[in-house]
Amino acid sequence: MIDKKPKLSEQVFLRLRDRVLNNQLRVGNYYLEQELAAELGISRTPLREAAIRLEQEGLVKIVPRRGIFIRPVLADEMREIYDILSCLEVAALSAACRSPIPKEPMEELERVNRDMKEALATDDLARWALNDKRFHQILIELSHNRELIRLVNGYWDKTDRVRNMTLRLRKPPAQSTEEHRQVIAALKAGDAQRTIDIHSRHRRRASDELTQLLDVLDHSY
Repeated sequence: MIDKKPKLSEQVFLRLRDRVLNNQLRVGNYYLEQELAAELGISRTPLREAAIRLEQEGLVKIVPRRGIFIRPVLADEMREIYDILSCLEVAALSAACRSPIPKEPMEELERVNRDMKEALATDDLARWALNDKRFHQILIELSHNRELIRLVNGYWDKTDRVRNMTLRLRKPPAQSTEEHRQVIAALKAGDAQRTIDIHSRHRRRASDELTQLLDVLDHSY
């Protein structure tokens, strides 16, 4: 029987990556390798391997004699990530619109957007953010392109880190919910170009809003 359990090095990488992306390791802080290894109950070797992979992803920086530095996300980096996400999502929508959208995902898009509206009404921004992410995931899944889905999810992980930390620093995201409603209406009408236009504007606005905030915060994230 083949053991499908991830290797220790992969497990450590995923655990450490999750802690960085969920802001459990504070941005701008240094962490000693031996202390992190002790916290995770492992030796320094797999921790070091994980840190090297995270450094390649741009999430941390290994600084000799100081430890692992948790890198902030700069406004320019976030702008670049949003540009890539927008291109990937437009590609997904273009693929999805080549044929009529099935009933089930359309109903899920509508349900998720209703949940976003209800979450805003009760000031439950965590619930709003989860549904916002799910909305965009459904759009990507409509492409049925597994590589595209994998790429987008990787970038979403990076945006989540900043989006979650700034959620209450931004104005209530009512406009996003309205733009999602317009995307759904265009999809239901079978208007591919209108769907792409609305979605592209939505992404540009969201990117500008977040990166302008990061500029104001002086790279503290």
